[in-house]
Amino acid sequence: MPDAHWIPLAELEDRRAEWRALAAGSEFPTAFSDPAWVLSWWASYGAEQEPWAFAMQDDGGSLLALAVLALERSSRGTRTLTFAGGSWNGLETLICAPAREAEFAALLIDALCERRGEWDTWRVQRLRVDCSLAGALLQGDGALRAAAHDLRLQPFLELPQDVETYEASFGSKQRSTQRRKWRKLSELGAEARVVVEPQEADATLAELLALRRSRAAAMGQRHEHMDDTYEQFLHAAVGDLLPAGARLWRLDLEGRLLASRLNLVQGTREHSYLLGLGEGHANLSPGNALELRAIDAAIEQGRSEFELGPGRDEYKYRLGGVDRTVVRLVAASPSLRGRALTSLSAGDLRLRDSAAAEALRRRRGIPSERAGAGRHA
Repeated sequence: MPDAHWIPLAELEDRRAEWRALAAGSEFPTAFSDPAWVLSWWASYGAEQEPWAFAMQDDGGSLLALAVLALERSSRGTRTLTFAGGSWNGLETLICAPAREAEFAALLIDALCERRGEWDTWRVQRLRVDCSLAGALLQGDGALRAAAHDLRLQPFLELPQDVETYEASFGSKQRSTQRRKWRKLSELGAEARVVVEPQEADATLAELLALRRSRAAAMGQRHEHMDDTYEQFLHAAVGDLLPAGARLWRLDLEGRLLASRLNLVQGTREHSYLLGLGEGHANLSPGNALELRAIDAAIEQGRSEFELGPGRDEYKYRLGGVDRTVVRLVAASPSLRGRALTSLSAGDLRLRDSAAAEALRRRRGIPSERAGAGRHA
């Protein structure tokens, strides 16, 4: 009979090799569940957080499943649970050996109900709607259920076995345009490569973030969140993930960085996480060219899925993206205090995703992520 219990984060740090192996072989592997990502986030953002880690082990004490949550107390006294990694996670998931997810989800829900007096609200940002945890929280049959939720669409690529098959999926005009632009970049002397040496990786990541901030500022986009703390977190996580768990690409021309891209890898899944784009040769789409090189490399290395990240941008569908439905939800602790405090959060969540808010997003030209809000061709 598997043993399920709360486990100190310090113990998990000592067992990070086992944790990493479980994450890589998980039923739904993502780099956001890797110890490098979670522990780096904790070192940068965890000062005001309390770790709530729940584990399931076999008779020999080996990990079968793991959930790493964080409890934050607001200045108003609300106690909110999230997955560790918070808003920096591109996807959220339980870390489970194959065929263990449904059992572990039920055990986690029971454990959280037993501690109902210690927390108020559980916020989940991006959870696959077809996973066992989402099903249990959305069905509302148990003591712990979603007080409010909304569905969002997040594109990804189902990768074929070879690059030729992937390229053949494009129309002849699109394929010709891609090849022409890459040929022109190559003739100019542009070179795309993956950075693996730690010192160069640090420098490349710093350049990527500088490009990202500069472009966001020029376009009037929010960028204050990419502050020194975020940069510290990202450097630590990427440094620990390299070389197997991170792909840090750069496209250079005559000593200038045209584009840089950070992808995160776990098991058979690669996640396109962050792009830095310079101003040079915009007519040749260097960012898109670099993305295509990264996708080709992922195929050659045997990965089966390539996550394109939040946001239903048109270019993601031109790359062949299809939509995965993810759910954002807020669940209340089954205590009187939890239900009362979460009812306010649930109201806010529904308001943000009202028809009026969607109409405002359309007027401002912000691509919709919401399921049912229209599909890109």
